[in-house]
Amino acid sequence: MMNTELRLDQVMKSIDVLGRLAFAGQCVAAMAIIAGPVLFVVASVLPFVVWEDNRGEALLIWLGGWLLAVAVTGAGVVLALFCWRWSGDWITEWPGYAVGMAFGAAADGALAYLLVATPVNVYLSFAATMAAAFVAGSLVAGHLGGARVIPEQRQRQRALARRR
Repeated sequence: MMNTELRLDQVMKSIDVLGRLAFAGQCVAAMAIIAGPVLFVVASVLPFVVWEDNRGEALLIWLGGWLLAVAVTGAGVVLALFCWRWSGDWITEWPGYAVGMAFGAAADGALAYLLVATPVNVYLSFAATMAAAFVAGSLVAGHLGGARVIPEQRQRQRALARRR
């Protein structure tokens, strides 16, 4: 019995590959879900601050930005729902959501910096930040709070059994 419990604890400590990929995908989805409203606000304000009234470019960027914001947010929600199918219960705990959103926000900040302040290619900027969020999510997946729940419960049960 002890050997089986140890094997199960080892399996729980190393989350399966699909779970890691699902959480990594959810980190990328969080990037899109956070970026959508930011794009919406920027597209609503920036064209009219930069250009004067009666300029066609302002209206085009305003409406195009709204469309892009809706498309990015929708893509993020679809990716999050797609990845949610393969994520374990440990992802649905609040630390999983907090970590995924933090990785998404950090990647969005890095993307904004790369796009505005560096001469890095636009496509390379997007690819690098999305890859960084994906890799960070897959590396941290097994260390989230929900992944430790079952081993901690087992330790409590063992301690109670020893007292009896």
